[in-house]
Amino acid sequence: MSCPPEFLFLTGGTGLIGRMTAPLLKRNHPERRIVTLVRSPRQAAQFHDQGISTVIGDLAVPRLGLSDADYQMLSENVSGIIHSAASVQFDLPLEESRLVNLEGTRKILELARACGRLRRLAHISTTYVNGVRPGIYAEEPMAAGQTFLNSYQQSKFEAECLIVDAMPELPAAIYRLPAILADSAQGVVSQFGYLHHLFRVLPRTDLPLMPGDPETRIDVVPADWIAASLAYLFDFRFTPGSVRHLCAGPDEAIPIQVLIERACAVIESHPTHPVGQRVCPPRVVPLAEFEDFLGNCSDRRVRFAAAVVGRHIRLMGVRQSYLVHKTRVDLEGCGHSLPNMVDCLARTLRYCLDTNWGGKGTVSHANG
Repeated sequence: MSCPPEFLFLTGGTGLIGRMTAPLLKRNHPERRIVTLVRSPRQAAQFHDQGISTVIGDLAVPRLGLSDADYQMLSENVSGIIHSAASVQFDLPLEESRLVNLEGTRKILELARACGRLRRLAHISTTYVNGVRPGIYAEEPMAAGQTFLNSYQQSKFEAECLIVDAMPELPAAIYRLPAILADSAQGVVSQFGYLHHLFRVLPRTDLPLMPGDPETRIDVVPADWIAASLAYLFDFRFTPGSVRHLCAGPDEAIPIQVLIERACAVIESHPTHPVGQRVCPPRVVPLAEFEDFLGNCSDRRVRFAAAVVGRHIRLMGVRQSYLVHKTRVDLEGCGHSLPNMVDCLARTLRYCLDTNWGGKGTVSHANG
């Protein structure tokens, strides 16, 4: 007797990574059924033309807020789960962040335990689970003991711990993502993060200092590479109990000084920048020196500039790197490779400048 087609349940389908990964999963196996969790009929509409079904629910509600019929339908049929939904705000109170990131993951595990056909559970995590602890991180479960800058980091670490604890009984794997530089290798951006806003204030910032370590490398990648890698690993190289880093890795991550110099060069050469005017970026200093400076600074403009860039800029002063050997081995033969991230950085910054950080709409030379 032949096995029924795979039935895949996806959370976070309306997020950047989820909405890019879902059609790739469908393309890999056109016969499979994919159901994604959405919070409203309006969100469901975007999947109608992709051959992807939806159920209406909420990670913050018991039993995912699903109807009894939908919950039973999933528990009886689901053979694969990709849990990519998360609250990604850095400034939420911890309990609010935990409501989705920790308790939502707990509810996904409850569903997984009820799924008699389950063969794969992919939990999408983040390198931010390392907090501000410096080090070289292997593709393995994270030890406790780090200090967190924000509720996002802490709640995602706690969610990972739930997954690791469940690994002896469930076929689960963890995929950690770094900061996303752009939607694509061409530099298009739809979700602007702290790095993009740092570029925005760079030409006119009142900050004389910024945290950084000469040896720090900023690990950023485009979302399309993450989506293609995730779909390939889930479908063709899934290993229960594993941790994988969908990162640039130590060799391809961008040295902080290169990042600043390239950003300044792109800004200075852009048509919106005054001709001949040099960009004078903040001086890069160790994190402790930056913290002391802010603690003793009474200049309101400087403190406002620090607030605009955000507390998470402090991560640029922490020397962290993420080993990717196991991921690279698994991705051999997949047909797509990581683009040159320094070139991608330049294209991304030109896109930001061309569109005024999304305020003007895309122009034809945005990715030139």
